Amino acid sequence: MKKKIVLGVLGVMVVGLLAACGGATSSGDATAESADASGDIVYDALDYVELGDYLGVEVTSVKYEATQDDYDEYLSGILEGEAYHAESDKTVVEDGDLISLDYSGVQTESGEEIDSSEDYELEIGSDTFIDDFEDQLIGTTVGEEVVVEVTFPDDYSSEDLQGVDATFTCTVNAILEADETVPEYTDDFVNEYTEGEYTTTADYDEYIWSEITATAESDTESALQSAVQEAVYACCTCTSLPDGLLDQQFAEYKESDQASAESYGYEFEDYILNYYGYASEEEYDEALTEYLEGYLEQKLIQEAIAEKEGWDEITEEDTNAFLEEYAVYYGYETAEDFLTAYGFEDSASFIEYVGEEDFNAAVVQLKVWDKLTEAANVTYTEETEETDEELEVETEE
Repeated sequence: MKKKIVLGVLGVMVVGLLAACGGATSSGDATAESADASGDIVYDALDYVELGDYLGVEVTSVKYEATQDDYDEYLSGILEGEAYHAESDKTVVEDGDLISLDYSGVQTESGEEIDSSEDYELEIGSDTFIDDFEDQLIGTTVGEEVVVEVTFPDDYSSEDLQGVDATFTCTVNAILEADETVPEYTDDFVNEYTEGEYTTTADYDEYIWSEITATAESDTESALQSAVQEAVYACCTCTSLPDGLLDQQFAEYKESDQASAESYGYEFEDYILNYYGYASEEEYDEALTEYLEGYLEQKLIQEAIAEKEGWDEITEEDTNAFLEEYAVYYGYETAEDFLTAYGFEDSASFIEYVGEEDFNAAVVQLKVWDKLTEAANVTYTEETEETDEELEVETEE
């Protein structure tokens, strides 16, 4: 399961930087497109791209700063996430009450256990539970043990329990206030919430500020790289696509979606409607073609720049830099921490699992955009509500 997550995150990282895509290989040794033994189309990206002044592009980007509003929003999210229903002074359960309930159920005839839970919050009269389960708790006193008898309905979701008689031993622990109580931000709260990692609000405040500062820096980097990419693509032109490349990519993408539809038990038309919102296969085909044309044009520009600058040669330093950045992206301090957490002995085993060709493509693209971003002439502007919304839209896309 963890390794599947690894691939998913690699995909997110690669797509965010303009992912390399299987089924095509750019090679400086090829003078025209052809197919290698695996069926991949081999081409020289420089034959299909007119490069402009991509080094030192002039860009205007947003510089994000951590603010008090960010701190307040971060802390509010934590406190509201820990909101709870406090115990009321009531002792007898009435219809409409919210209660904290312990219960344990067995089948009446066989004695086989069905389900159990502790401190389950249940609103009496909500019909959350089957039959007249909740009605039988009305009049119960807090702390009293009550046996509830029910019959599972014939259309119950679990076939094994359809029509089965059962008894549930229940104890109402407390009758709760209807409205949630948001905890106060105190040393005790911090100590309990962080399980002793932080013991005072002052210590935890430092942590919060470090987190929102890191987020601001990350947003600044994302906005800058987006601005650089836009400027580079604007000054470079993809004149055409290698013969067969678009058709090959189209077939691979569509076959993948068709396989997904089959695995989920969908007809393809239903799948593309539910997952993409396309009313017909023709509409899907048109949208996919339009997307791939833009994607492949940008991919060729990136590959042409890498070839022209010699950035397509991968060194051990490049590989290590990618792994370190990848690990940080995934929430680990070092590449070693990441590899250990996901059961890889070393970087070589991770690369083998992901696939060397895809991994190298990801390393090159990161290298290209890092170098182009470093070379850019940047003018920073301050964050506004509008720019913040723009970054959010870019992230969603």
